[in-house]
Amino acid sequence: MGELRLTGLKSGVPIGFMAALGAFRHAVAMPELGGAKLKWTPYAGQWCATLVTGSEVEPDALVRLFVDCVKGMKVRPEFEWADQIKKTPVPAFRLNAERMLSLEEWFATFGSELALAKDRTVRPTLFDMTGGQQRFLLKLRQASGFLADNPNAASDLFKEAMFGPWQYKASKKGVEIESSHSLGLDPTTLLEGAFTGSEPAEIKDKKGIRGAIWLAFEALPLFPSVYDRTLATVGFSRTGRKTYFEWAVWESPLPLGAVKTLLMHPTETADKGRGTVARYRCERINLNKDYYCFSHAELTV
Repeated sequence: MGELRLTGLKSGVPIGFMAALGAFRHAVAMPELGGAKLKWTPYAGQWCATLVTGSEVEPDALVRLFVDCVKGMKVRPEFEWADQIKKTPVPAFRLNAERMLSLEEWFATFGSELALAKDRTVRPTLFDMTGGQQRFLLKLRQASGFLADNPNAASDLFKEAMFGPWQYKASKKGVEIESSHSLGLDPTTLLEGAFTGSEPAEIKDKKGIRGAIWLAFEALPLFPSVYDRTLATVGFSRTGRKTYFEWAVWESPLPLGAVKTLLMHPTETADKGRGTVARYRCERINLNKDYYCFSHAELTV
C-alpha cells in the first residue's frame, strides 16, 4: 500500500481540483500502481489531492508513468472529429458519436444533440468556455500533442503540476509554453482579461500550468452533460442569473465509482454523511462575448 500527496493539486483552485480528478482517472488505469483511490489531505490551509495505491510509488516514478501515458495517447480521435463543439450540426455530432462508440464517455461530456443553441446547433458542455478564434477541441488536441512530442518538457510539466510549486514561467528547458491557455479553468491567468481594454484573444500573457491543463481536461469524462430542458453539465448549478461550478473534497480514500457518484451531488454530500470535509464553488463569468472563465473559488462549507 502506498500513499502519495500531490501537493501541487490543491482543493481551493478549480483547475487544481479538476487536475486531481484527471490524474486519478489515469492512475486507476495504470497497472504499475496496483489500483488507486483518491482522498484529500490537509495541506497549507486547504487540502491537497492524495493517491492511495496498491503499490508503493515515488514522485519521480509517477511522473514517468504520466509521461509514458501521454506518449501513448498522441492520437486522440475524441478531439479530432472537429475543431470545436460549438456550431456543430446535430447530424454531424450524432454521426461521430455513433462512429466512435468506444469514446461514448467523451461525447456524453461534449454535449447532447437534444440541447440546441439558438442557431439549432449543438450546445456544448459548460466546460467549453472558448470563443472567437479559440477552438476547444483543437486546443485539447494541441495540448496532448505537445506533451507527446516533448517528453523531457512533459516530465518537468507534470512534476510541476502534481507536486508544485506552480511557477507560471514562459519556458521550461528552452521549450516555449507561452501559448498554454488554461481555457477558462485557471482564474490566476484568465481574469486579467476582464480588467483590460483588450479583446481576450489579444492578450499575450496567457502562461498556464500546461501539465495541470492537460490533467484537468482529462477529467472531463467524469462530468457528463444531459438534456434537462436545456443543457445541464454535472458539477454546475444556477442561482438567479449566475452559474456556478461546485465541488466537494473528502478525507477517506474513494474508488473511481464512488467519486463519480459524489460528483453528481456535490452540494448535498456534506449533509448526507458521505464523508466530505469541505465544499467550494466558483462563478462561471462572461469575460467578453463568448469567452468565459472561472472566478476565484470560495469556501462554502
